[in-house]
Amino acid sequence: MSYALDTLRLLIAHDSQDDAEQLMNALRNAGRATRAHLALNDDDLVRALKGGTWELMLCRPRFGDGSFERALEHINRLGRALPVVLLCDDYCADRVRTAMAAGARAVVPVDDRELLMLMVDRMIEFLRLRRELQHSEIIRHEAEKRLALLMDQSRDAIAYVLDGMHIHANDNYVSIFGYQGADDLAGVPIMDLISASDHARLKQLLRGRAADASQTDELQCRGLRTDGEEFDATFVFSPSTYDGEACTQIVIRVSEVDESAIQARLDEIVQTDQVTGLYSRSWFMEQLDQAVGDAVRQGQLAAVLYLRVDDFEQHQSALGMEDADQVLRAVADWLRRHCADAKLARMDGEDFAVLRPVNDIDEARAMAESLCAGIAGLMPEVASRTVHISASVGLAFAREDAHSSHSILTLALKCCHQAQRENGGKGNAVKVHDPMDDVASGSQEAIVLSLREALEHNGFQLRYQPLMNLDDDREQLFEVFVQMPQRQGEPLAAAEFMPVAAEMGMAGRVDRWIILNAMRAAAAQSRVPGLLINLSGFSVGEAGLVDWLAKALRAARLRPAQVTFQLTEGDAVNHLKQAAAFGRDLRKLGCGLSISRFGGSLDPFKLLEHLPASMVKFEGSFTQELGKPESRDRFAELVKRAGEKGCRTVVGFVESAAQMQALWTLGGVDYLQGYYLQAPTEELLVMDAEEE
Repeated sequence: MSYALDTLRLLIAHDSQDDAEQLMNALRNAGRATRAHLALNDDDLVRALKGGTWELMLCRPRFGDGSFERALEHINRLGRALPVVLLCDDYCADRVRTAMAAGARAVVPVDDRELLMLMVDRMIEFLRLRRELQHSEIIRHEAEKRLALLMDQSRDAIAYVLDGMHIHANDNYVSIFGYQGADDLAGVPIMDLISASDHARLKQLLRGRAADASQTDELQCRGLRTDGEEFDATFVFSPSTYDGEACTQIVIRVSEVDESAIQARLDEIVQTDQVTGLYSRSWFMEQLDQAVGDAVRQGQLAAVLYLRVDDFEQHQSALGMEDADQVLRAVADWLRRHCADAKLARMDGEDFAVLRPVNDIDEARAMAESLCAGIAGLMPEVASRTVHISASVGLAFAREDAHSSHSILTLALKCCHQAQRENGGKGNAVKVHDPMDDVASGSQEAIVLSLREALEHNGFQLRYQPLMNLDDDREQLFEVFVQMPQRQGEPLAAAEFMPVAAEMGMAGRVDRWIILNAMRAAAAQSRVPGLLINLSGFSVGEAGLVDWLAKALRAARLRPAQVTFQLTEGDAVNHLKQAAAFGRDLRKLGCGLSISRFGGSLDPFKLLEHLPASMVKFEGSFTQELGKPESRDRFAELVKRAGEKGCRTVVGFVESAAQMQALWTLGGVDYLQGYYLQAPTEELLVMDAEEE
């Protein structure tokens, strides 16, 4: 398992270090986590481009002896796919036109911070989409390579045709027609491989495919070998791609070895539910994949209805398993009659799915309500008994912005669950997914309610991840994370709910809950471990916090040296005065202070001049760049300087053996942490002395 970094690697080409620092602070205050590097001249910029991996560049028209135009030249020369935002003084249409023609991704007035934040958000979304596209292209390319290998090893005769000409064929296809190799067949028209008596039928088929190549067509005809001998064969034409280009795939089934009927029957058995006679879930997912493609390419809206028979377990208990299956067959038969133009499947147990193109949401809602009402009035006769049944229906949609068929089906299933809770938990209802539901579930109002409930009922969850001491494997130190479970969906991370908690004046209460429960968990161990507890910057200035910490330590019978409190670099900068006072009080108490996401600012060591930090945990993108010698050397220098400042050093996000080996030999690193070593766990996994 891997967790994604949420830090933007930002390169700033600026004519003023002070202005660049203010720009960084503005980004931090707006909630944009960044790791930045400042280039004050042309040489600085070239070194940064060669030695680092950057995702966005903010550039002034001139910076030292460098310029915006020269920066674009360096980016192109070094082959960097780096979007550039120009921060200009003379913002006007001509300036925007000229800069974007030169290669800028956007142009923003240097003093308009609000517009800059909006543009940074737009660039972050662009980068996310670009990464998704690149990942998809890699997967597609790998799939095409596997497909080509399978084709070459297939017992079937397979070829690819573009504009009526062969572009590739496997060995079986080549040998059937008497050619020596695939190269001899390349460029040969498909017409030359079919008897002259069948040319008219072939031309008619090809004309039909020219109008609509999305279908699969069969042509029973006489094949023609190079020696003039003819043979009976079935040519199957279907849409495909080869080397990323749309083309036609041809599969030839020779009459003497025709297994199409057997294969069709096997496919039917695999794809058909034996109880109801409807298609299976795997078949339905293929149809939903196609509907998602139609929605993306053509804007065709499709309704996905997830239908569940209510209280089916009670019917099974009353009727028995076999007779209860008759209820499912009755539902399936009714669906066939009333949804003849839709695609139907039995998903699992008492669950069914319906897929049909619709014109709008209202049409889909009416269809769902019709299904719900129709099944309620079905009343099938089973074992001489009239069975009263009902169903709950969840409705979601394949839209233009659809991401995947699985996510759509999951939404429909969630809506079905909500429908089942209607009418006092008796179901017989319809729930239509509204995209605004997703926004509402993560809205500030919803988070506030969850926070209050979690504080009142101990609803937060702590997770613990060990740090590996490279010099002393006997030390056991755990970082403490917190998340807030949700009734629906994934738990919220601290970064999602702590800003809301701070705005509502609850950040201090949440932090104290974390501290108290983490200390209790540690004190309950036979061998008490060290704790690295994350605090928000919103609560470090609270009066009496350190006095309360002293009491909590005594109550848990923990030595202060066993606990280190950690602030992010951004929080420490934004609350510098309070953080400095908090750090001094912690030192008097005997606890440690750590700075996480360290190294993201233009000059991170300035912060250590104000804070008595005993530990720094480096920003995670440094770990990602260990494979580049320049990045590794720069990181090694940061680690060395941190050690010289008297700080223990932590490197997180270790997710591979190669990264671990590189960090082991880097020198100056005190602790390693990451999913490769161990993922966060719900319980403290402390080893006893005998286990070591």
